[in-house]
Amino acid sequence: MEKYISIIIPCYNVESYIDRCFQSLLAQTIGFDKLEIILVDDCSTDHTWDKLTAIEAAYPESVMIIHCDENGHQGRARNIGLQYASAPYIGYVDSDDWIEPDMYEKLYEKIVTYDCDLTMCQNWRDTAVPGQVLAPKLTGQSNRMFEIDTQEKRGTFLVCGSIGYGVWDKLFKRDFLIDNQIFFPEGLAYEDHFFSTLLYLYASKVYILEERLYHYYVNPASTVLSPNAAHHFDILTIDMMMWEECANRGFLDNYRKELEYQFLTLCYLAAIKMISLRLTKVPYDFFLRLKEETLKRIPNYHENPYVKDYVTEFNQTLLQLLDFPISESDLAAVCKAVVKKHAKGVLQIYVMTHVNFSAPDDPIYHPLHVGRALKGDLGYPGDDTGDNISHLNLYYSELTGLYWAWKNIRNTEYIGLCHYRRYFLNENHSIMTKADFLPILEKYNVIISQPVFSEKCYRDSYAEAHTIHDLEAVSEAIATLYPDCMPIFQDVLSGRKLYCGNLFVTTKELFDDYAQWLFSIFELASKQIDVSTYDDYHKRVYGFLSEQLLFVWVLYRNLTWCEVPIGFTQEKAETLTLKEQLSSLFAEKKIEEAHTLFLNTMKVRPDVMLSGSDFHQELTTILRIIHICEEERKQDCPSFLNYTTDLRKLTAHYNRIAEILNKCADSTPFNADFDYLKHTAVSSCAIDIMIPIIGKGEKRNEICTILRSNGIL
Repeated sequence: MEKYISIIIPCYNVESYIDRCFQSLLAQTIGFDKLEIILVDDCSTDHTWDKLTAIEAAYPESVMIIHCDENGHQGRARNIGLQYASAPYIGYVDSDDWIEPDMYEKLYEKIVTYDCDLTMCQNWRDTAVPGQVLAPKLTGQSNRMFEIDTQEKRGTFLVCGSIGYGVWDKLFKRDFLIDNQIFFPEGLAYEDHFFSTLLYLYASKVYILEERLYHYYVNPASTVLSPNAAHHFDILTIDMMMWEECANRGFLDNYRKELEYQFLTLCYLAAIKMISLRLTKVPYDFFLRLKEETLKRIPNYHENPYVKDYVTEFNQTLLQLLDFPISESDLAAVCKAVVKKHAKGVLQIYVMTHVNFSAPDDPIYHPLHVGRALKGDLGYPGDDTGDNISHLNLYYSELTGLYWAWKNIRNTEYIGLCHYRRYFLNENHSIMTKADFLPILEKYNVIISQPVFSEKCYRDSYAEAHTIHDLEAVSEAIATLYPDCMPIFQDVLSGRKLYCGNLFVTTKELFDDYAQWLFSIFELASKQIDVSTYDDYHKRVYGFLSEQLLFVWVLYRNLTWCEVPIGFTQEKAETLTLKEQLSSLFAEKKIEEAHTLFLNTMKVRPDVMLSGSDFHQELTTILRIIHICEEERKQDCPSFLNYTTDLRKLTAHYNRIAEILNKCADSTPFNADFDYLKHTAVSSCAIDIMIPIIGKGEKRNEICTILRSNGIL
């Protein structure tokens, strides 16, 4: 079968994403048999190669896999793929992205009809959150055809940047790439800058389709978004290579002003933005080199005609850094201003999860898989990228997500944490939206959860539920590190307000301050805390301790705060799992096994029976049913299991019997109640057990007399 398009996909440690990407290629309406899929494994260290091998085995006529012995980044993988490509048209797809079913059919139709060098579509920046509302597929603009047949048109084409600098949303004529030696630099990031600049300089006919057909996954672990990664400094190297290549090919002779403008925006200004948003420590030496290399190529940037007309006022200010000596502290202030500008009005709330769940539709909510370093991937961004403590999740619980956000998130004005099943609620008892949060954040420094009030002080409540030594270790750490905080800490310990869940929203600046304060305390306290003998539940000691420390920090920093109610969207995952396991055992009448499972679960996860975990306290009822079934077996009168082995129905059955017994205690039963007991053949054993359980032990004789007189006992 003749292949129309060769699609080249670089793959590096994408075992969690490649199936989604490949399935979108499999669904292409142009016909999968018309596609040649070239998957290039860039020396992955996970199970990516196994995935690719399985794909090739399933589709040998359409899939080719190539393994690289050393990592050369996406540029090398794409170059290798092009060498093997046999179709007349070339597409590049990133392995963590996916595409609409009609993308290549539409791009192919346009490139053939208009005999273009390349065609392109528009894209969504997609976080892959189920149910999230994305922009409409159509952009609202008209499709455009560019014929670049004069020097003036090419100059305008270069400056306007009409086709962007990504390669994944395009379809190329293979001969166009080969004949003009358009390739990617290898072993470096930001390789698209180099490749796309050559597109601008050589393309003669370009068609832009104003439909969003490509899903660009906003992956925190991606090359572009990875915080504090050394490859970010490649941006200068790549753009210097680009400038040299343009000089060697003679383009500086005719397009110097346009290429100067491009260097200023694509390299200098982009690098300033990069170091501001991606790096936590200002790289002063890199900036000095960036400035030196920019002035070497463009000593008189003020004279460039495009600077005045196309560069924004804010970026004009950044360009002025080229004119004066800049100290390291000056640069830090500039970077802070850049962050503030890009973060203005941005609110990101990270939803901590260790299970699959239905995330809110509002795009301010970002699922974050906490403890992903220890568990299988759920398909969400995880806390195991960049600077992280994901491997400590067993002890820190959702705080590994807090640490990750502290170290790796920059470009947001406001930031917060919630849980996969716990959210702040507005006045209508709905999950809060950005429109709900912002007015509160304009008035208060921080939003925290409403506390619950205990009959005991916090210290005694903690001692009852956990190990008081751990709280004392925190007390000593605070006394050492923040002695002026001790009076506040002691007041909170003696108070009766209990804060739960580690939910809060504040500015990124205050968020970072809290994280630094909290983890400095835990770092010192951990030298005295030994969790080696704790069960899995109590090992989450730092997660428990931090719940109250959040309020201590609020008071210590003299902040204004707003307490907002918390709502639950589902029961705790461990509670649901236990109920499912018990249901399966009941279905097979394995009552003793169910009892053992219950007891073993309670040893390691006593929280499964809390009211916030088991909304309707069904587990309490189930435990009672287990006891009844065991006693009935001993007395050889198994009325409950004879009635049904469906645990849900048994729970309703138990509740109906309890209701009837309460009526008997009040002397208000109906004939229908007696008929129910007779029809379901409830045993005297079950009734004897249930009477004291429902709190009617003192009326046992009255209840039994009524039942006997109606032929029940």
